[in-house]
Amino acid sequence: MTRQCITSDEAPYSNIQHGRPCTDCPFARTALSGWLGDNSAEEWVAMLHGEARIDCHAIIGPQCAGAAIYRANVGKLPRDKTLFMLLADRKLAFAGPGEFVRHHEKHEKRMKKT
Repeated sequence: MTRQCITSDEAPYSNIQHGRPCTDCPFARTALSGWLGDNSAEEWVAMLHGEARIDCHAIIGPQCAGAAIYRANVGKLPRDKTLFMLLADRKLAFAGPGEFVRHHEKHEKRMKKT
């Protein structure tokens, strides 16, 4: 069984950069809807399409592999060459902002109904 709902407080340290989204990555298609930490889906989209360094929340040290794949999926080439980049993979990570926002808004819509 793969663990989800990992908080930054529980994250172990690693100096190894991983190349696939972690089990809890908000940018992966397997993400739990609404599991975004302190940022809204729209705030994440702005960071993803900008030059923000996005660190993995589940492993302290490396950058977020899911964010790197998402950026490749949308054709974002950061000017900052220290930002981690991977090849596009629309099966692992969301293909664009619409998919990402719709997926994470499902949680908000369910919460409003209760």
